[in-house]
Amino acid sequence: MYMFELMTAYNYGGSTFFNEKLTRRPVMTAALVLCALVFLVIRTGKGSAGRLKKAVSCGCYDRERILRGQWWRLLTVGFTHIEAWHLLVNLYSLYALSALEELYGHLWFAVILFGSVTGGSLLELAVSKNRYSVGLSGGLYGLMFSYALISFTYGSGDLRSLVLTIIINLAINFAPGIAWQAHIGGALTGLLFTEVMLHLA
Repeated sequence: MYMFELMTAYNYGGSTFFNEKLTRRPVMTAALVLCALVFLVIRTGKGSAGRLKKAVSCGCYDRERILRGQWWRLLTVGFTHIEAWHLLVNLYSLYALSALEELYGHLWFAVILFGSVTGGSLLELAVSKNRYSVGLSGGLYGLMFSYALISFTYGSGDLRSLVLTIIINLAINFAPGIAWQAHIGGALTGLLFTEVMLHLA
C-alpha cells in the first residue's frame, strides 16, 4: 500500500457527487440513502418532542432502552438525525472520506465505519448519563483517525492539513450538546480496527 495511492484516492473523493463513485462505493451509498430515508421519517414528527419520539422509534441511542437489552441501538444510532444541518454535515463528511472504501475494500470500510459507531456508543454508555443521542459522527471519527494512522504510518501526504482537521474536530467536542464520548470512542475504535487491518494485510 503506497501513500501516494491513498492521497490520490482521498483527494479524488471530493469531486462531483452524482457520478460513478456511488456505484463503486456501495457501503457509502447505502449509508447515505439509509440516513436520508430515516431522517425523512423522523421529520414527520410534530415539534421537537415528536421528532425525538420518532428518532427513538427509528433506533437512536437511548440509554435506558439499551440497558434494558436493546443493544442494536449502539449501531442504529448512526442512521438517525433530527436536524437537517447535522445530517448534511455528516453525509458530506462520509462522502469526503468514502475514497477509503476503494482503498480498504468494502468489507474493511464497513467494519471501521459501523464498528466505530458501535464503539463510540459503548464509550458513551460507559461514561455518560445522557439519555439520548443521534448521528453518524462516531463512525466518521473512526474513518478520520483511520486515515490519520495510515497517513502517519506511510509518512507522506498533506499531514499539516490532516492535523488541523483533527484539531478542529476535537475542539468541536467541547461545544454544548455534543456527545464527545461517542466521538472519542469512535476514533479509538477506528484506530484499533485499522491496526488489525494492517496486521492482516
